[in-house]
Amino acid sequence: MDALPNPPASFDMLRPYCVQLTMEQTVLNVKRLRSQISVTNVCVLQSLADYALFPLHYSLSSEAAKDPHFLQALLDCIAYVLSLIRMNTKHVLLDLFSKLCQCLPPDPLKGLSEELKLSHASALRSLIRAASSHTLPVLYEPCMLAELGLTINKLLKLSELEKSREVRLGALNCLHALVVQDLKLTFPLGDLFVPYFPGICTALARIVCGDPKQGYRLTCTALHIWAGVVHMVLSDDSLSEASEDIPKFPMLPKSMRDLLVPRDSKWVETTTTHLCGHLAKIAEHCKDDPHWKVRLELVNTGYMLIARCWKTLTVASGTLLKILVGHLNDERPEVKMRAMDALQEVTNGGPASQSLGEVLSENLHSLAVTLPRLLSSQDDHGKVHTLALLTGYLQLLGPRLRFTLCSSAHLQRLSTALLQMLEMDFGAMKVVEEQTTTYSFPLKQFLASADTPPKTFRFFRDKRVLFYIWSVCRHLGYFGELRLLVDHFLVMYRAKRLPAVLVLNQLVQGAAGVEVHVMDGGINTLKAEELLEAVRPILDEYMDPSNWYLQTSSCCHELEDQMSLLQMEDTANDRITYAWKISLQLEGIAYFAKAIGRSFHSLLITVLYPLLEKAGDGTPMISAAANTALLNVSDACGCKDVSQLVELNSDYLASEISVGLRRLGKLQGGAACVLRFILENCGPNILPLLEDLVQDLLPALDQSPDEVAKTLLPVLKSLIVYIGKWLGPDNSEMTANVAVPQKRSSEYSGNLAREMEEFFKTHMEQQRLARGDVHEEECADVLPPEMPTVDEEQIEPVFTHIKISKEVAEKCMHFLSHSDPHIRIQALDVLRLCIVQLQSQENILLPLAHKMWPCLVKRLLHEDPVILQRAYQVLVCLTATCKDFLRQRVCKEALPAFLNFLRTQAASSSRAVAVYSHSQAFKLQLAMLEGLGDLCVSLGLGDGDLMEVADSFMFYLSTHQPKKLQAAARCAFFTLAELDPDMIWLYLCKWQRPPGAEDVTVTKSVARLRCHWTASLRECCVDRNTE
Repeated sequence: MDALPNPPASFDMLRPYCVQLTMEQTVLNVKRLRSQISVTNVCVLQSLADYALFPLHYSLSSEAAKDPHFLQALLDCIAYVLSLIRMNTKHVLLDLFSKLCQCLPPDPLKGLSEELKLSHASALRSLIRAASSHTLPVLYEPCMLAELGLTINKLLKLSELEKSREVRLGALNCLHALVVQDLKLTFPLGDLFVPYFPGICTALARIVCGDPKQGYRLTCTALHIWAGVVHMVLSDDSLSEASEDIPKFPMLPKSMRDLLVPRDSKWVETTTTHLCGHLAKIAEHCKDDPHWKVRLELVNTGYMLIARCWKTLTVASGTLLKILVGHLNDERPEVKMRAMDALQEVTNGGPASQSLGEVLSENLHSLAVTLPRLLSSQDDHGKVHTLALLTGYLQLLGPRLRFTLCSSAHLQRLSTALLQMLEMDFGAMKVVEEQTTTYSFPLKQFLASADTPPKTFRFFRDKRVLFYIWSVCRHLGYFGELRLLVDHFLVMYRAKRLPAVLVLNQLVQGAAGVEVHVMDGGINTLKAEELLEAVRPILDEYMDPSNWYLQTSSCCHELEDQMSLLQMEDTANDRITYAWKISLQLEGIAYFAKAIGRSFHSLLITVLYPLLEKAGDGTPMISAAANTALLNVSDACGCKDVSQLVELNSDYLASEISVGLRRLGKLQGGAACVLRFILENCGPNILPLLEDLVQDLLPALDQSPDEVAKTLLPVLKSLIVYIGKWLGPDNSEMTANVAVPQKRSSEYSGNLAREMEEFFKTHMEQQRLARGDVHEEECADVLPPEMPTVDEEQIEPVFTHIKISKEVAEKCMHFLSHSDPHIRIQALDVLRLCIVQLQSQENILLPLAHKMWPCLVKRLLHEDPVILQRAYQVLVCLTATCKDFLRQRVCKEALPAFLNFLRTQAASSSRAVAVYSHSQAFKLQLAMLEGLGDLCVSLGLGDGDLMEVADSFMFYLSTHQPKKLQAAARCAFFTLAELDPDMIWLYLCKWQRPPGAEDVTVTKSVARLRCHWTASLRECCVDRNTE
């Protein structure tokens, strides 16, 4: 364009092109005119607007306009010129509008190019936009009624029937510019569009609810035009100015006056009734649109109609509110914030604020009536929208929800729908798993390893559905009357409706303000005292024996409540249901502790002991839920962990455990579980309390040995294990596992070299003394050391853990001869751990060894490999301290039986297949080969007994034996060499035979053993000489 405006020069340059186009209508002349206009200054062009448009206007009426190419170029040039200027001449505006409307194709399916159709729409839109504020009203004069109707009809057809998306969008944009106007006329603009209002709304509704692949821009534009037309015709302000009679326009011909329709009450009622159908279809179609801009436009439409058409569209008030409320929880933040702002503006002022509460209550009731049917028939996506809508109603009602829920019909419908949706699908969940009778790891490690099965529901799989159900329950608890809701759902829970537990748990969380959204932004939660009053009846119901002590496994190694044991045999589905029931109740206690906080301290006396019972449950899911609840309770009470919580309440727990242990055979076995859990998760600070508990625990073993011993003996084992961890020797764990000693081949080589060096030094010293080569200082008299004086009255005090270990060992000795093999095995395990703890107390251990020996010998001679192996481990552990005391008894009564077993079983193991390594006989053989060497060294056996042991070991050097047994036998010979290396060496040399001997397999093993032994000695001697 020109840098400086120069009207005469610009006119002189523009005039030839205008004249040329007027005289000859060609595409080339149109393009030349457009090129010249593009270089003309805009200000100058505005003054020459009528002159520049004249050849274009004239060409529209010429014969050349029938050429599609010329017409398209002409329309594009008109649109370009109108985009640069403002139309200030009314007659030019009317003439050009009429010509452009005539050019619009009457039939969109007619064979015109898409480019030409788009040019038509663009030119007409540019004309309307270019009209100034004082010239545009001329298009909306009553005399233009027919022409406006024809143009609107053509644009609607083009928008609905055209295949090209760009053409449809261009036609809608043109229609938007033509229809959605805010002009100040001498008459209401809505009166002019009343004749075409039904057709416009119907066509636009079809476009909005049309092809889902048409794109979000088409849908948004059509919806925006629909809302604008409804606002223009049916707004409260427009109808207040409208007359009940037909509008009177004196200069209007009679044919056009017949088109006018009065906007009286009857017409409004009929029109709004039909309009509600359109609105419902639009809302249903657009509420789940995948593009967020469509949902945002729907929210804007709802807000505009509520704010400006509330009195007129009273029959559609429920649908309009449903639009806004349904998007309060939209996943897109733009839509969510717009819906929230719109609702706040509506509730804070305006015509809708006065009757909003009644409409919301009515909508909530309507939704509650249809909620069970909707949630059972819709897919997961529909359920998400329905529950989001319900959540929005609850948020919008706010405190008024209390009055709504006082209606039993409302509450019954809501509760029925919620419980129906929360029905769990137990068939898709594996709950009854392997029983975990004992745990060897602390609480936090258990929680890290425990995998709680996810909840699976019958009627949905989408996690968003569960999220909105939780949101509904929490908002009910926050805005509703908590006591009323708790009583209502407790009645349903007593009626065997398991989902009521889930609802109750979420209600308490909502009352505490957990994950609750309030419209005004401020959260006012209930006081702790009110929460406690609401939670107490729930806890009483949860911990009722009929709900708390249920059989969750078909094989109960631990005692359950006698009430459940006396019931008929439950099916697997019943046990799954019981396990989930207890887990959900425990989950609720965890939620209650988190919601109440420090005030939960007053409920500890009610929940702590039952939680510890379930923490020791054999079902992993239940124990994991109980452990999670304990962590939440400890956090709520201000404790850093569960150990501190237990220690602070140890007096109460000790009393409860004592009562439970005394009544163990009559009531339940939870006391043993609690004691075991305390041992596993607390430190030595509770040791003083254990002494009193042991006094109650040991007599309980005598009440019903067949039933109680299987529960209490593992507890005693845990007690001794943790005492050893807290106060025992550093090597207690190694000593307790004596069945798996370390390999000593390399260690023995170094010890043997040092012993040989000391032997030769001592031998040379003795020879020197024998020759009389003695120094004077060596002849000095050496006074014997004075014996320390011991005060007989001074008795060394016995520590608590030593006393406990002694009492437990004495009690376990009585069970070594029990008829039940499982009890004998458990007693042997506990006895072995007690011996480890008493290794430093010889005065206590020797009398115990004397008492237990008769029973222990019988177990050592037992034919059951499992019992024999456990008894053998006890013997090895016992001889580590009482070797001199037991040497003769072992050599006379036990050792022959061990050697006889090894000899007789060697033949079986030499012919065994690979599966033999999994048998109990193989495990016993391996344990004896690995432990007998240490036993012999501890007892210091003589030459005769040592040779008997070596003869028994020799059978296992055969290559026909399993590899593990061969390796254990070689290690055993190295261990025996600690007693008498020369004898073992000569014994092995005797078995060394030349090739061709009878037992070549043994010869080869002995040769390898001797070579390995010689090489080890040579390396040690070289290292010693180097030093």
